[in-house]
Amino acid sequence: MAEQKTSTFGICGRMFSIAHELGYYRSVAVTGIYSSILRKIDLEKKLDASVQAAIREHPALCYGLSNQTTDDGLTIFASFKEVHRDDLIEVITHSSETSSEDISESAADSVLRQRLEKAHTSFWPAGKPAWRMIVIYHPAEKPLLGEAAQSDLETLEERRFDIAFVFHHAIADGLSGLAFHNTIMKHFSLISDASSELKWPLVVDWEVPLPNLVEERIDLNNPQRPESEQPPIHGDQPTWPGDIISLPPGNGYRSRVHMAILPPETLGSSLKFCKSRGITLTGYLHGLICVFLSREIAEAPGFRLVTPYSLRQFTKISVQDIAFHAASMAMYLPESDLATIRKTQPQSSEEREHVVQIAKEFSASMAREVAAASYIDELREVPDAIEFRKSALGILGKRRTKSYEISNLGVGQNPTTGPDVKPMVLQRLMMTQSGSITGHAFSVNCASVRGGPLTLSITWSNGVVEDELIRSLSLHLERSMERLSTGE
Repeated sequence: MAEQKTSTFGICGRMFSIAHELGYYRSVAVTGIYSSILRKIDLEKKLDASVQAAIREHPALCYGLSNQTTDDGLTIFASFKEVHRDDLIEVITHSSETSSEDISESAADSVLRQRLEKAHTSFWPAGKPAWRMIVIYHPAEKPLLGEAAQSDLETLEERRFDIAFVFHHAIADGLSGLAFHNTIMKHFSLISDASSELKWPLVVDWEVPLPNLVEERIDLNNPQRPESEQPPIHGDQPTWPGDIISLPPGNGYRSRVHMAILPPETLGSSLKFCKSRGITLTGYLHGLICVFLSREIAEAPGFRLVTPYSLRQFTKISVQDIAFHAASMAMYLPESDLATIRKTQPQSSEEREHVVQIAKEFSASMAREVAAASYIDELREVPDAIEFRKSALGILGKRRTKSYEISNLGVGQNPTTGPDVKPMVLQRLMMTQSGSITGHAFSVNCASVRGGPLTLSITWSNGVVEDELIRSLSLHLERSMERLSTGE
């Protein structure tokens, strides 16, 4: 039996473990929407085999929350001695009778959304893995001709199934979620004999290395960045929503998810426009959000954006590794900028130029941040567990200083090798996370599939913002991007 390893997952683990302990933040998920012509029983067997292969390939997947803590109360993560299937894989079968209350949402997407909301509302139990794979099987696209013929015909029908990789943020960042799906797809295509019996629990009889930590790859003892490179301080400036931060009473916390799917042609037109103006899609979306909020919330004194970015180019770990190697940038729009936006005509060329200008400022801010990424102020300044917990508790009763977060997971891609007829095909990709209690009011997460659609998911904590505001924001983003595809 291999030696059991323990770790607190370093500085990032400290932040997210305490946020989890206090109930501020629960989980992240990267979900793939797939199609396959395989029978459900064969899909399950091949997925089980792929999951076991992923655990062997990625050390971070071998860790879970233990029942132990450090002397200062920090959660200790421990490697498994064995992995039980029921602790890792949850299977849901969606019946065709299920319907959605939202007419813009399919029944299948409704089932997925509700399960993600439940996952992001839940805590990670001690003694269990720090991740979970939720598989949702949906009805075959074409009707089957009776039970007697089902076993023969089911292989001819295209079936949608969703795989949600839900994880504790201490062990993995957003890119890790994409790496997980890439690993599952790779092994799924390679496994030819789905009838072979797998053994559960999976015995971890190999040596599990300690987690790959940011502070082991970047010297956080570097001198502080020069005065000329210091980023502007936004924390004390007036910011929407500016509400008083408080924990929901009892079990009142509920994480919410809203999703919008933009077709490939809309995504293509948006990317073409962004390239022509020298901006990024993330920056363009940021500009659209600012314009929407400026008009929708007339009393807003300013907006403070937060956006994560990867540190892997500095830590030199692969994009196919599962680890947390990320930081974030903040950007502020003052009331004077919002007032200028409000003077323009909605959907006018002047309004679009404001969106482009905000996107260019976003790119410039990100460039400055990445250029000075070796300093990583937010990681350098994380105190020890006792002080961090004290600081985190001190946020309660104070005003919220972050308006929203926007993140771009990037592009998923189906394997280019393997059989001509793929046993599973990635159709859509999306990222979601638990609604923040102490941070931003909502988060806009985008992800796409090469040659496929863009999925925008908006996540928030129930009660922090109104549902109608989220729906209106989503519609604004969709229509604004659609106008680019029609040449408006």
